[in-house]
Amino acid sequence: MNTKKVRISEAAKMLGVSAQTLRNWEKSGKLLAERSVGGQRYYIVENLNKFTLDLEKLGLVWATSAIPPELPSEYYCERLDRFTSRVARMGTELQKAGNVSEDLASLLTLMAGEIGDNSFAHNVGNWSDMPGVLYGYDIDKQIIVLADRGRGVKTTLQHVRPNLSTDIDALRVAFTEIVSGRNPEKCGNGLKVVRSVAESKGISLVFRSGIGLVTISESTKSMRITMADSNIRGTYAVIQF
Repeated sequence: MNTKKVRISEAAKMLGVSAQTLRNWEKSGKLLAERSVGGQRYYIVENLNKFTLDLEKLGLVWATSAIPPELPSEYYCERLDRFTSRVARMGTELQKAGNVSEDLASLLTLMAGEIGDNSFAHNVGNWSDMPGVLYGYDIDKQIIVLADRGRGVKTTLQHVRPNLSTDIDALRVAFTEIVSGRNPEKCGNGLKVVRSVAESKGISLVFRSGIGLVTISESTKSMRITMADSNIRGTYAVIQF
């Protein structure tokens, strides 16, 4: 981790904004500064680098590229135990954040855990090229992103629902029906939990697989399933709170 510290003027130059903008961002909670013993603002370079990273774009590129780009190690979980550990760490960090309630922190941890667990459970021995999941979050930006390069929801569900023919139908089943079957074909039941939490708490969700797209907005608190304009080889999810 790059723990180098810079003053507000240098931080503003790195981000391409004014020092006053950084002061405004601090007041709104968008980007917090550290304080020296003397009360001077300073920023840690690694935190600035994370702030400028577009997690949504990184996840989308990783999920859709013909050849997976190399990921920073902090965003790649090749094993389930690594993913579980990082989700737990996120939960701790969310509970310490001043802008997230303890209840919301627990629910966000639950949502991320369910989505990531599905990726590992449904792709054992079936990863197309790169095993594991991309998992990143930014508490200041209030976003969590997950993606995998597995076989996707439709192919997974076809083991117990062979008549499923479209990605949209598969996502409808995954998010609305209890699916039973023998392991590892016990598919997608955690996504009902994800939907329930998002709708009841006004958490925005985007979930994609194949050309299917699930959206739950903070304002409507209801799910829509439509066709996306491009294909996701596995799954891709964005949680915004």
